[in-house]
Amino acid sequence: MFEYLCIRINSYNYYFMLKELLRPPNLLSLSRILLTPFVGYYLSLDNSQATIICIALLMVAALTDGLDGYLARRLNQVSRLGIALDPIADKIFAGVLVILLVLYRDLPLWLAFIIIGRDLLIICAGFLLLKDKKMVVPSNLTGKYAFAAVAFLLGSYVIRFSFGIHLTTYLALVFIVASIVNYFMVFVKIRKTNQIPVFQDKPLYKSMRIGFNLLFLFIFFFQLWKSYY
Repeated sequence: MFEYLCIRINSYNYYFMLKELLRPPNLLSLSRILLTPFVGYYLSLDNSQATIICIALLMVAALTDGLDGYLARRLNQVSRLGIALDPIADKIFAGVLVILLVLYRDLPLWLAFIIIGRDLLIICAGFLLLKDKKMVVPSNLTGKYAFAAVAFLLGSYVIRFSFGIHLTTYLALVFIVASIVNYFMVFVKIRKTNQIPVFQDKPLYKSMRIGFNLLFLFIFFFQLWKSYY
């Protein structure tokens, strides 16, 4: 009787096996949503100890974001529900955090609208593909970079790190635009060919990304260390 989870979109019902929801990778995705009220509580306290706890919760959320996909592949538990749940959990967590930062850390409303608007746009496009093509599109590389940039941006607001706010605001805007363009191209291609494009990574591009990541992390954390010491 309760073997399936039903998601209704317009007049269509989509069924997922309920036991898939209880798999470790999917439980990790759900845990990000469950962390949001605790993050909100400690943000509202607005003291140094609460900020440290809040950062710890954000790190736990980031860890689950990396682990859920790894475990799904490692345990051979990749499912259509998991593919959909992972980015949805990311967007719910990020969306709630954005609203909390507007309330408690003076995050600009225009930036909040851009971050949440991009997520809503992608969710709506995903539902259209699920309805018309019965396809669930996994996160792509530009989307992951956009999420990471937004995560560093929001983290900078949490700890009131002014250099990080300025640096990651520009990066987040660049990756948000790039992810929207990329997702639009994927959306159009799926509508035309009924196939999800396969990303072909190249060693040169991978090396350049690693170099960019290391440079960014060095600059960010070096400036963070300087601001406290």
